[in-house]
Amino acid sequence: MSADDLSVAIVGMAVRLPGSDDIDQYWEGLRAGTTWITRRGPLSGVYVPAYGALAAAGHFDPDRFGISEAEALLIDPQQRLLLETVDEALAAAHLDPARTGPVSVYAGVGRNDYERWVAHSLAGRPGVDEMALEVTNGRDYAATRVAYRLGLTGTALTVQSACSTSLVAVHLACQDLLTYGCAAAIAGTAAVRVPTPRGYAAPSGGIGSPDGVCRPFDRGANGTVPGDGAGAVVLKRLADARADGDDIWAVVRGSAVNNDGAAKSGFANVSSAAQRDVIRGALQVAGLAPEQIDYVEAHGSGTLLGDAAEWAALAQVFAPAGHRLRVGAVKANVGHLREAAGLAGLAKAVLCLRHRQWVPTPHFEVLPADLARRSSTLAPLDRGGEWPARPDGVRRAGVSAFGLGGTNCHLVLEAAPGTECAPAPVREQLLLLSSHREETLEEDADALCRAVAAAPPDHLADLAFTTQVGRRRLSRRRFAVVLDPAGPQAAFGPDQTRGQSATAPSHPPQVGFLLPGIGSHYPRMGAGLAATEPIFARHLAPLLDIADELTGGAVGTQFAVAGDGAAPPAPAHPGVDRVDLRALLRRCAPAAPGHRRLREVHLGLFCFEHALAATLMDLGIRPAVLVGHSLGEWVGSALAGVIGVEDTMAAVARRADLVTLAGPGAMIAVLAPAAQVAHLATDGVWLAADNGPMHCVFSGRPERVDALADTLRREGLSVLPVDAPHPFHTPQLEQAARRLGDDLRGVDLRAPSIPLASSVLGRWLDEQAIDPGYWRRHLVSTVRFRDAAALALSRVRVLIEVGPGTARPWVLQADPDAVVVRTVRQSYEQITDRQALLEALGRLWLHGVETRWTALHGPGRVKRTLPRPRLNRLRFLPDTAPPATDPAVAAPEVALLPTGAASGAGAAPPAESGPGPHQASAVAGALEEHLREQWRALLGLREVHPDDHFFHLGGDSLMGVHLISGLQRLTGRSVPSPVVFASARFAGMVQEVERWLSEGDATATPGAPVTEGGEAHV
Repeated sequence: MSADDLSVAIVGMAVRLPGSDDIDQYWEGLRAGTTWITRRGPLSGVYVPAYGALAAAGHFDPDRFGISEAEALLIDPQQRLLLETVDEALAAAHLDPARTGPVSVYAGVGRNDYERWVAHSLAGRPGVDEMALEVTNGRDYAATRVAYRLGLTGTALTVQSACSTSLVAVHLACQDLLTYGCAAAIAGTAAVRVPTPRGYAAPSGGIGSPDGVCRPFDRGANGTVPGDGAGAVVLKRLADARADGDDIWAVVRGSAVNNDGAAKSGFANVSSAAQRDVIRGALQVAGLAPEQIDYVEAHGSGTLLGDAAEWAALAQVFAPAGHRLRVGAVKANVGHLREAAGLAGLAKAVLCLRHRQWVPTPHFEVLPADLARRSSTLAPLDRGGEWPARPDGVRRAGVSAFGLGGTNCHLVLEAAPGTECAPAPVREQLLLLSSHREETLEEDADALCRAVAAAPPDHLADLAFTTQVGRRRLSRRRFAVVLDPAGPQAAFGPDQTRGQSATAPSHPPQVGFLLPGIGSHYPRMGAGLAATEPIFARHLAPLLDIADELTGGAVGTQFAVAGDGAAPPAPAHPGVDRVDLRALLRRCAPAAPGHRRLREVHLGLFCFEHALAATLMDLGIRPAVLVGHSLGEWVGSALAGVIGVEDTMAAVARRADLVTLAGPGAMIAVLAPAAQVAHLATDGVWLAADNGPMHCVFSGRPERVDALADTLRREGLSVLPVDAPHPFHTPQLEQAARRLGDDLRGVDLRAPSIPLASSVLGRWLDEQAIDPGYWRRHLVSTVRFRDAAALALSRVRVLIEVGPGTARPWVLQADPDAVVVRTVRQSYEQITDRQALLEALGRLWLHGVETRWTALHGPGRVKRTLPRPRLNRLRFLPDTAPPATDPAVAAPEVALLPTGAASGAGAAPPAESGPGPHQASAVAGALEEHLREQWRALLGLREVHPDDHFFHLGGDSLMGVHLISGLQRLTGRSVPSPVVFASARFAGMVQEVERWLSEGDATATPGAPVTEGGEAHV
């Protein structure tokens, strides 16, 4: 067994960390050596007003996960963030759980006071009882909630080991994968204090830094700084990730977990020996020696005892390395994130491997003397730079996390292996998007359009493949067929939105194949598909062998590619000159079948439709019913196993020959109900087809058909000649039909294996199919397509027109709620065959019909990075002050719940209080910043300019209520709306409210306790 067989690939990550809402922000800040600790004032005794806070941790998008607003308010914000980061990590991993084997989740969350807060705020409200609070806040339900909401069917296990929780979750997920317990696994953690602390106490002798700065391994290290964080990683077996074309971020070569046991002076103390052993254990599992490691992302708490113990462990393990081992510690950037600490370090190490760079450790200046003496091989990273390749060309790193209580974990990482991607022709590609809301779908589409425009043209096929196989399917859907990767805007333009967007049904529908007959065929029909689609060409080839034997090689030439003439080029501006109007109105000279033998036409159409149907079935689109129009029913009988393919093609060839014996004929299509115009037919003209409520066809002797056409036009009806110079479906073919029936007596006929709607009988074809007399009647009887289509729609709601035809309006005239999707371009359309097929697959996907996308692309495709899905995050926190007495706990956010959330969850009104005299100056000083933050949050602004106008920027009356309520919470006074909006410009609003407060004209009203500038730090 090779090392690769025991390795696990990291294929996706997502984080919510102090100062970073996503992986890209995190990396840019790490490279810059940024420290993301929020400071809220000067030091006050042992109280340090500093914290590694998350932005908008109390916000959530419940719609994406099918969660009601009332339930969202009850759920611990940690578990909500866990859901969001796991979902984003799956998107980054291009993994759809519904299209994968069992996916496991190992997750941990921290401790906070949210359950007490929400219980206090919503006490007595319907649905808010002890059981509801336990299920929505209990740690036991963190992993299972993720599994339920995202449809994960592997192990769902909550992991709790204090500060090593994240890495232990990764370790367990790797074990699950390597024992084949799942196809993919997720390790995620969220540690968020709610309400968010403004700071922490740092008494002498404690672990908290008295100055709010964390300095791991530095001479000035004096303690850690707490913070919040959340994140998730997606893991797959390395061999599977390679086979699936995954974007591999890094590889876990080995991991180990142990515990300090009793060999330490106290439960909260650490054991350097246990840390040493867990690192050695992970190296042993990885099959690597210490000298093969370049870098260790340390636990690095910044405490004197903790740093000394860890440094000693590293020195013992890596003393024989023979080269300088770089050591970093991300707690200097984000603080100590408790349960999420290891994940922050893991993400940092993975990003360093992925970008081949080291990043600096902020605040590091020089090692303490005692640490410097212990090993000359260890070198803290005080600056960033390129990570040079080792002699073997492989970069490797270790990551440590040590939990209070003694559970230690170490991972050994390796840079991702190189990937090879087969080049793909730059041609039309189908991109898919889905979201949970129209607004987020629009944002996703804009982001994808920009990503396609920025990518190299030869990446378009990979990007399309990634959208097709690598995202969770949601109800709001859109597709785009990109013709020019350098300018994809046309494919995403507003003129495309209507036809390319829909809401998918909750369950995938069954489909039927609708197989057209002679009438809409044209020369070189399908030649483009034969040239560009290997699956179609593979199914077409054996059919052409048979057809060419029957025609002397004439059919195969119809599908041969001659230069670039297989199909018209796609227009430069889709939708503008997509249709050739002259050809549409039949004002160009048609390529009449008279120039080609009828046998060739029939067999060419049969080969095309049968190969296209087989292609769709290979792509996973299998029909539940079949319905054919005239010759199309012969194709359907072959697909349903009524007649063998060779026998069917011989019968079709014989049928074509016999038709010519009946002499010349003509056919006309009439835009009218058959019942309305049938009486106008005279001797020598018959109703050949009843296609729809407003469409029928007459056939017969040419002169009689011409006379009928004149009569119909005088009646004011629209008439169009049909490109078929034979009297199909008339008694003129009676002799031909008898001879065809005689020929079929020696053919093995069977009942259909797929329900086949008879266009002769208007009911399901069963034992009649084995009667040669049925096929005799089929040639001379009126085509009752309207009845057959209605029969098919009684079982399925989606019909796929497999071949060149115009059946869609016929079907929709009778059943406007039906879905009819065509797969073949009309002769007058200036698009390629491939574009028509991709648009069909896109429209089917809109209606919930999935394609086997890997079969469409074939081998060699890899997954490329896509923009992360957009969320519509709103605030879900109680509107009452938390029942906390700890001065380090912040007041709740000022912004109100979204519309409907407060009433849906039964939020209580604010507690009564007001500012005392000593608070007046503080309130006045905080007013401008409070209003600035409120404008930013409500209007989605990055910066607020003094001249910005509230209503011109999209503000409305509801937002105005939010502003006034927030001012009441801040000041404890009810500022009248005429005062607030005396000037709707920002500077004027601040000035007017300050003047009103200073004049003291208002009476105190109930409000929340004063917060620090009204800042929202939860």
